[in-house]
Amino acid sequence: MPSFAPRLPRLADWRGWLPLAALPLFMFASLLALGGDRGYFYRDGDTHNWNTAKTLAIAENLSPEHGFRLTRRAWLNEDGGLEYELYGRFPIGGFALLKPVILPFGDDLAAKLIAARVLMLLMFCGAALFACLAVARIAGSRWIAIAATLLAFSGFYTVYFADEVSNESVMDLFGAALVFHGMVVFVQEGRFRQLVVRTCAALLLGWHVYALILPFVALGFGGETIALWRSALASGEKAKAARAAIISLARSRYATLAVVSILFGSSLLAFNFANEYTAYGGEKPLSELPSLEAMMRRLGQTDDYEGLPDLEWGNFISRQFYRVGVASAPYALFRAVGYDFRTPEVVAVPLAPMVLGAAAALAALGGLALARGRRIPLIPLAAAVSFGFCWAIVARNNTYAPYHNFEGIPYIWLALILFALALIGARRLLGARVGGGIALAAATLAAALFALSVFHAGLRERDAAEAEWDKAIMADFSAIREITRGKRVADFPHHLLGRARKQYYLAGSRIESVDPDACDPRVEDFAVSRYLDESANPLTPENRVAFLYENTSPLALCRAERRRLQSSEPAARAEFDVYLEDDRLSYMKAPCEPQDYEAPFYAYAHPVDADDLPARDGRNGYVRLMKWHTWFMEEIAAFDGACLLTVYLPDYPLSAIQTGQWIPGVERLWEVFITPPLGAEALAFYENAWQSITSSGAPAARTAFDIYLDAERNTLSYLKTPCGADDTRGRFFLSVHPADVDDLPADRREIGHESLNFTFAPPAGVIFNGKCMATRQLPDYPIARIETGQWIPGGDRLWDAAIVVGD
Repeated sequence: MPSFAPRLPRLADWRGWLPLAALPLFMFASLLALGGDRGYFYRDGDTHNWNTAKTLAIAENLSPEHGFRLTRRAWLNEDGGLEYELYGRFPIGGFALLKPVILPFGDDLAAKLIAARVLMLLMFCGAALFACLAVARIAGSRWIAIAATLLAFSGFYTVYFADEVSNESVMDLFGAALVFHGMVVFVQEGRFRQLVVRTCAALLLGWHVYALILPFVALGFGGETIALWRSALASGEKAKAARAAIISLARSRYATLAVVSILFGSSLLAFNFANEYTAYGGEKPLSELPSLEAMMRRLGQTDDYEGLPDLEWGNFISRQFYRVGVASAPYALFRAVGYDFRTPEVVAVPLAPMVLGAAAALAALGGLALARGRRIPLIPLAAAVSFGFCWAIVARNNTYAPYHNFEGIPYIWLALILFALALIGARRLLGARVGGGIALAAATLAAALFALSVFHAGLRERDAAEAEWDKAIMADFSAIREITRGKRVADFPHHLLGRARKQYYLAGSRIESVDPDACDPRVEDFAVSRYLDESANPLTPENRVAFLYENTSPLALCRAERRRLQSSEPAARAEFDVYLEDDRLSYMKAPCEPQDYEAPFYAYAHPVDADDLPARDGRNGYVRLMKWHTWFMEEIAAFDGACLLTVYLPDYPLSAIQTGQWIPGVERLWEVFITPPLGAEALAFYENAWQSITSSGAPAARTAFDIYLDAERNTLSYLKTPCGADDTRGRFFLSVHPADVDDLPADRREIGHESLNFTFAPPAGVIFNGKCMATRQLPDYPIARIETGQWIPGGDRLWDAAIVVGD
């Protein structure tokens, strides 16, 4: 029977090692070249942003000023003492590693972010290198190792989170790779000390590695136990043999690894507990320390998630198989078939990736069973295959979360073993020469798939305007930080940045105010506001988004902003007065009670030119100004019985703004449409559109309006000149009769036509330079006839027209 003992190049054979050495360089170059701009945060609401900002804030706060505590922010209480928002649920090692990397860049926030993300990319490539070296030892083939590694590391979870600055993603990935390679070396060569050192190093970075050590120790120690007791039972002197077996088990290296890892991890937790205990002055019981509470929640020892349908075992396991499926296929393949990989936020998990995941898990287990007796180190492989499931079950309350996509990263080890065993099997079945050629071809294909996957993952759902906005915030706070080091800073309002980002921007030796969510009447050393009050002499008048004031209270800034808004007329009056300015939309109400802002607000901006929209918003025809239907209660500036909110507008021309307040899934409480003044850019766009329509040929119908049918764009346009608001009163009806009635929606087939009625107001229509113009998109099925016209509801029909479209 052929041996599967490792046949790696000798150290002097540099040509043999060159492909393995080139692997991390290729991956790093691909991630840098195709991964997008890393000098800003990505789309709002993404856990990628939250974890990165949170981790950077903790790393910046890791300093003598804060007693080397793991804290997200610090503030002065009413007695002038320091209080902390502690976050000691992770080991200190990752934050200590980040600190010297970001320290040289001072107050350049973008440079710090880039440096931290480059470190994560290096750790990502280091993890791939250790994984590749481990597979090379198992398979005895560098090309199999390269192919399996590139395929496994091409999954969505890995390429998307490759630069996330977090203990829960790249740091844990690197730690697991370090330990997995150490396990293979230990099983093959008996080098135990290096495995212990690697395990301690990995635990400094995160806790996920425990889910890899657990099955490794259980399988190894269990195997030793069974072998020793069989030997004892088979011997003549059973009592003596049993004692010898017990002594041998007590000296087991697997048991030693378990003890060392538990003791070392416990010491890291004890350090965090001690830091938190002293931060609270010894007044808080150990059971109420944040680290312990977080650990108990992760382990399911609290009732925080009790009754959630996602935690029912059937739903929970199906979600884990979903994540296995997503991790087991290169991300480029998902994009090629147009599949939306994002984890659903409901119990029902998409069937295709779930089936793929179940098949991948069964195939990996089957490959392990078939590899018995082939001199393949099965215990490390079995531990890698079960790694993701062990973590999911142990930390079930965290891994169920639909938006915790990073919890799918441990499943790439299952994919790695699956691809490696498949290629080993192909080589064994087809022979070394043919199998070697297949491995080389697989490595080439895997390199292409990895590059394509990185390219697609780098295309963050972010448009240029959002990127410029984020860079403006970072530039503003870089200027603010240069002035405020070591001083008290009151940040208002809270929603200027988002919680985690604000903590990063004001981290370090800066002390935040005790209550940044409200218009605090106290005067801090400095105040940061999104409101520009020139009478208060801002220290950063050149800033675009955030302005710094000295010896000024947030309450004074709120009052100044209210006076400024009240000096002009609102663009719309409803439950709230809505003020429109060049770059912002402001809401104000006085008097204002909490029940007035309990329901969420929404705001949609309709562009003059639909091509200005980000690709993700193109199908809607508008861009959301408040992400995730922002909850006003969390963002309100409440003061003097009034409340105030400001949102910023995109920098391209807008035809209309639709905003209001609603109860999701129930009703809209109020809604207004606001038409921004037409600037030169918007007027030029409308004039060009007018010329394009009128030069396309004769109108399909002439009535009060000239009606043009564009078959190529499948649009119907209404034009009139001279024209004013009186010409567009009432409503316009538009009935589309299809050539085949079966093309209609089911509820319209009996009627025989589809109604696309509208009012001649932005964004449907526009009045400019004495002209009226509206363009409507028609259904994409063959049309036989169109009937349209204008009427006054409850009154007369002003005009109508019929257009025959079909032959």
